[in-house]
Amino acid sequence: MPETQSPSAAQDAGLQEFLHIPPELLWQPYVPNASDPWDAVKVAHLYRRTSFGASYAEIQAGLKTDPESLVRQILNTSRNKNDDDAIAFEHDTRQMTAMALDSGNSRELQAVWLYRMLHSPQPLLERMTLFWHNHFATSNAKVRNLRLMQRQQDSLRNHALGSFDDLMQEMTFDPAMIIWLDGNTNQKGKPNENYAREIFELFSLGVGNYSEADIQEAARALTGWSVVNDEAVFQSPLHDAGSKSILGETGRWTAGDVVRIALAQPACPKFVVRKLFREFISDSLEPTDEMIAPLVEEFRQRNYDIGWIVGRMVRSWLFYSPLAIGQKVKSPVDFLVGSVKSLEGTMSLVQMAETCQTLGQNLYFPPSVKGWDGGYLWLNSTTLLQRQNMAFSIAGNTRTTDPAQLTEKYNIEGDETTATFFLDLFLQQHDPEIVAEMTRYLQEERLKLKTTFQSDSSREAQLARKAAHLTMTMPEYQLS
Repeated sequence: MPETQSPSAAQDAGLQEFLHIPPELLWQPYVPNASDPWDAVKVAHLYRRTSFGASYAEIQAGLKTDPESLVRQILNTSRNKNDDDAIAFEHDTRQMTAMALDSGNSRELQAVWLYRMLHSPQPLLERMTLFWHNHFATSNAKVRNLRLMQRQQDSLRNHALGSFDDLMQEMTFDPAMIIWLDGNTNQKGKPNENYAREIFELFSLGVGNYSEADIQEAARALTGWSVVNDEAVFQSPLHDAGSKSILGETGRWTAGDVVRIALAQPACPKFVVRKLFREFISDSLEPTDEMIAPLVEEFRQRNYDIGWIVGRMVRSWLFYSPLAIGQKVKSPVDFLVGSVKSLEGTMSLVQMAETCQTLGQNLYFPPSVKGWDGGYLWLNSTTLLQRQNMAFSIAGNTRTTDPAQLTEKYNIEGDETTATFFLDLFLQQHDPEIVAEMTRYLQEERLKLKTTFQSDSSREAQLARKAAHLTMTMPEYQLS
């Protein structure tokens, strides 16, 4: 694509003109050029949106490759189930999961999932599993069966980058989902409409693309399924085998037909693309139908290939534009997992799970069938203070997430160099004023520390921790 056609050329023209760039150009693959180079900001942005974050070494390595190669690496790694590292990791985490389930403690199960997010060789797979957990939001507060909740998560992970068609079918017959949305009480003659309503409103079509009559008829088609001994069981005497009319199609439809009919609607690919746009591009920008049109029809034609649509988004000019970079509020999981990853450390996984709940994201316990609203609703005066306290705890931990170990590892010395290093690590920026301000702060702190720490190494270590903490409490650090 010629430089004159790239969306980056519209930065100086302002947001409105940027939005008027032809959609087909917005979704063209980003190709670095002199005015819009491949830099640390873009590398870190890609890692934050696909891998929960990156270490300093990963960012530097990313700079030495190109966007297409790095995207291909991330996608291929997360879709390759036969990778030796992935197989070994899955074996180990299966054992951890079994122990957590045996304990009957949901906090232990949350800890295992956070371990996956921190250490999986397939981080995009974990991010997409979390995305689908929020899309098909199911809570153990009602299911009250951790084994069924874990089985659902396994299904989400198995289809996370596969076909949305397959994923929808799987969720329709998922035992945890059947309990969560009252499938057990959905019987011939007295249908329960809960799952029928949500499959249209929240899972596939969105409000305005179905009628109450469609819900009533779909509920009849879904009758007969219940959970017996933790398995989804179809009991034909409880199924309404009569003719139903759903979204313009009439027949003796069953549960699988409800999914098929929903996915055949033009609103379905548009609805899913919008949800993925919110996840990978921006949770504050509402895309127009025209903006996402180049993706919608091809997504449908490709049998709702999730891996393809994610790859198309994270390769695009729009993904690397000012409309996407720094335009999402970090979720509690993003904030915690990203911080630990950046510092190349570890942390008590149970403590992380507890902190996620305190900050508003209790894994396996979304607040409703709508999931977590996210966006700026993650932030309020209470959660901001809690995030600052957690940043202080992480940056001040001399055993597991010590910033001083990083400055030693990468031979970082001097106040300005230390300030620049942590700004690069957490924010990928070189704003001269911010560097100068942080440098002055470190110089002042150095004078204070002379009376407390006798050795030069102890003072340098404390200054590294202070620089890391200061950077992590900046408003920009709350954004992804």
